[in-house]
Amino acid sequence: MKKYSKYFYMAILITTFSVSGCTKIDLLPVSEKSVDGFYQNETHINQALIGAYSGFQSLFVNSSQSYGLYESRSDNAWQITLAYPDGEVSQFNVSPLNSLLSSAWNGFYNEIMRANRVLESLENIELDESKRNRYEAEAKFIRALCYFDLVRLFGGVPKVTSVLTVEEGYEAVKASDKEIYDLIVEDLSFAANNLPDSYEASQSGRATSWAAKGFLGKVYVFRSGYPLKLNEWDLAKTQFESIINSGNFEFFDNYAAIYNHENEGGRQQLFSVQFKYDQAGNQFPGRNAPNTISKLPINQGGFPFVGSPYQLFVSKELVNSFEEGDIRKEVAIRTRWLNNGNSWITNDPFSQKYQNGPVQPGSNSWDIDWILLSYTDVLMMYAETLNELGYSPNGEAFNILNRVRERAGLNPKTAAEVPNQESYRLWMENERRWEFCFENLRWFDLVRTDRALNVMKEFLGEYNLSANLKSKNQYIYPIPQTVRDITPEITQNEGYN
Repeated sequence: MKKYSKYFYMAILITTFSVSGCTKIDLLPVSEKSVDGFYQNETHINQALIGAYSGFQSLFVNSSQSYGLYESRSDNAWQITLAYPDGEVSQFNVSPLNSLLSSAWNGFYNEIMRANRVLESLENIELDESKRNRYEAEAKFIRALCYFDLVRLFGGVPKVTSVLTVEEGYEAVKASDKEIYDLIVEDLSFAANNLPDSYEASQSGRATSWAAKGFLGKVYVFRSGYPLKLNEWDLAKTQFESIINSGNFEFFDNYAAIYNHENEGGRQQLFSVQFKYDQAGNQFPGRNAPNTISKLPINQGGFPFVGSPYQLFVSKELVNSFEEGDIRKEVAIRTRWLNNGNSWITNDPFSQKYQNGPVQPGSNSWDIDWILLSYTDVLMMYAETLNELGYSPNGEAFNILNRVRERAGLNPKTAAEVPNQESYRLWMENERRWEFCFENLRWFDLVRTDRALNVMKEFLGEYNLSANLKSKNQYIYPIPQTVRDITPEITQNEGYN
C-alpha cells in the first residue's frame, strides 16, 4: 500500500513465511495450518492486512490473469494466436490445463488464506472491541472481493472460511454459486457496518464502509442477474443511495481526469489498488504498449521504454463501436503510434488508460493507482436498478446516463430514442462498455445480463469461430486441471444450464 512503504516488505515477508511450509501450495485451494504462522499481536495483524491489500496488486492488475481471464474474454479484445494462454480465452477454446486458470485459482485462495489467518489470529489477541471489529471487517472485505471474482470466474468453488490443514485441503468440496454469494453478502455486510467512513492520510488505501457498501450493492446487482436471478434490485438501490446521498463522492466533469495521477484516491474513487513505482508499481500502462513502439515521449508518438508482446490486443470492433465525437475513445485507446522503424502504425490500437504519473526510469513500474470501484460505476449501477424497478422515461435513470454521455461529448438521448425498459438496458450496455473499457467489467456485464452468448457469437463470427461458443456452460471457466488432479472432490464444473 502506497502510504505504508516502510512496512510493505515486512508485511509480504510475514505472509510468505506463513505459507512457505506447504510444498504443494500451487495445487491446493488453501495453505497448511501452522501454529507458529499465526500472528501474535496487533502489529502483526496490521502488517498482515497490509500484505493482503498488497496482494491485490498482482491479482487485479499486474498478473497475466488480470486481463487474460477478464477483458480478453470479451469483445473488447482479441488474441488471434493460441501461442499465448489468452488466445484460448479469446477464442472460447479453454483447456483446464490453461495456466491462467491455475494462476487465478492459486492467487485468490492464497489471498483468502491470508484473510482467514487474520480472522483466526484475532481470537487470541487482546484488542478493544472497535479495533477488533475493524480488523475483522477488513479481512472479511478482502475475502469477499476474492470470492466475488472466484464465483464469477468458476461458478461453485470451495467455501473456505478457516485456515485448513493440508489434509483438509485435499478433502475440500465445492459449494454452490448461491452459497458463495451468501458468504460474500455476509462478509460485506459486516464490513459495511464496522469499517470507518474514512482514514487519516497515513492510512489511505484501506477499505472504508463506503467501499464495502459499494461492492455490496454491486453484488446485489449480480445476484439479481444471471444465473441466480434473485431480483434484489431494491437491496442494491439502498446501498447505492446511501453512497450517493453521503456527499463524499463526486462526478468529475472531465472524463480523462478520472485516470490522472493527481486525482488518485480522490472523490471519484470508492476503492483503489495502490501502487508506488519504487517498490511495486502498476504495470498496466507499459504492458499494453506494443513491444515495437519507439522510445520517444508519448506526445511524440512513442513510449518511455519498450512495450510488451503480451499486451491486451484491442479489438477493431470496439474501436469502431464508439459514436463520432466520443472523447472516451481517445482517452482509452491509442490508434496511431510510431514504431522503432520510424513508421506510423494505424492498424494496431492499444489501451492507453493510466499512462501518466511517475514511472521508474527504464522499467514498467508506474506510480498510479488502479480503480477497482469508481463513483461512476456506482451511479450507473444505480441507474440500472431504477430501470429494473420500473422504466421511467426522462426520470433519474435517464438523467444519469445522459450526464455520462454529455461528459463524453455526446448529445443526450430522448425518450423517443429509448422508448422502453429493454431499449434502456441496451443503452446501458453500450455506455458501460465505452465508459469502462479495459477495466475488466465488460465480460461480467455480458454474463449477468445473459447477453454474452448472443454478443460473443456475433463477435466470434467475424473470425469464423462462432461455433466455439456452444452454450451458456462457457459463461464460467473449467476448474484448473491441477486442482482436479489432486482434489478429486473438486470436479469439473458442469456450468450453467
